[in-house]
Amino acid sequence: MLAMACPHTHLTLALFFALSLMAATSQASDIGQGYQAYQSGDYQQAYAIWKPLAEQGDAEAQFYLGLLYRSGEGVEKNDRTALEWFTASAKQGYLDAQYNTGIMYMEGRGVAVSKRDAFKWWQLAAERGHAPSQYNLGALYAYGIATGKDTATAIALWQQSATQGHAEARAVLHRVYSEGLFDQPVDTAKAEQWGE
Repeated sequence: MLAMACPHTHLTLALFFALSLMAATSQASDIGQGYQAYQSGDYQQAYAIWKPLAEQGDAEAQFYLGLLYRSGEGVEKNDRTALEWFTASAKQGYLDAQYNTGIMYMEGRGVAVSKRDAFKWWQLAAERGHAPSQYNLGALYAYGIATGKDTATAIALWQQSATQGHAEARAVLHRVYSEGLFDQPVDTAKAEQWGE
């Protein structure tokens, strides 16, 4: 027996999606207003705009609050609170937050140094194409930090990062091939490919 759809169901779903889109557009607009305030040096206004959004679970706003707390702009500098906001955002898959969470663990800012946690967050972002995370993860593999030493993986990660224009990745590849680092033969053509 076929169930009959209520004629109002499609209207209700359409209204729900329209309202969801409006809310997302409004949040994006608020994020932008916060960013404009930040760019103009009004960090307290940026904080006032981003905080309610972050508390509602907006990953981008959470990331920006983390930046404010890390640098002490508009709020008292607090690495632990910065890490909490970065982590909340990172858990939602926000790439820059995953990268910054890794930095906080690597440097022991707001938390004890944990190279394994840094590795974990950079790996998540690197897998999704985040160039700075690919570069940092490559360094961990190159020196066997928080993982086994694997120069082939390190070089592959640096190449992925460099292909996206990451300057430090390009520079390290230039050195790898011009100086024969990490068991690579000197290769002038490859060095020039990644050179300035």
